[in-house]
Amino acid sequence: MEHVMNGDIQVNAYRDLRVALLGGGSVGSQVARLLLEQSDELAARIGARLQLTGIAVRDLEAKRDVDLPRELLITDAEQLVLGADIVIELMGGIEPARTHVRLAIDSGADVVTGNKALLATHGPELFDAADRVGATVSYEAAVAGAI
Repeated sequence: MEHVMNGDIQVNAYRDLRVALLGGGSVGSQVARLLLEQSDELAARIGARLQLTGIAVRDLEAKRDVDLPRELLITDAEQLVLGADIVIELMGGIEPARTHVRLAIDSGADVVTGNKALLATHGPELFDAADRVGATVSYEAAVAGAI
C-alpha cells in the first residue's frame, strides 16, 4: 500500500481489484451488501480496494433480501467474469457454475466459491486449471462456513 500526502492529510492509495459476483440470492446479496458497505474497511485490511463490478443474476426483477444498485445487476455472467480480477461464485449447482468458474480461472482471475457440489464434482479439474495459470481457488465457506 502506497501512502500519498494530500496537504496535511495522509491518504492511502490502493490499487483496485475488480470483483464479479455470480449469484444474487440470499447469500450473494449479503456478500454484495458487505462489499459495498464495508469497502473502506476491507481496503484497509487487505491493501486493495475491492470494486464490485457487477452481480450476475438470472432474473433482474427478482425480489432480493437487500436493496442492490440496479446498475450492478447483469444477466451476462460471461462478460462480467472476463472483466474481473476476482470472481465470487455463489450461484450453486454444477452448471452453469462450473463453466463460469472455469472461464474465470482460464482468464487468470482468482475464484472464491461456496459451492460444495461444484467442488465435490469438479474440484481436481478446477484446482489443476488454477495451478496452470497461477490463479487461486478459495473455498473455506463451502466446507467450514461456521468458522
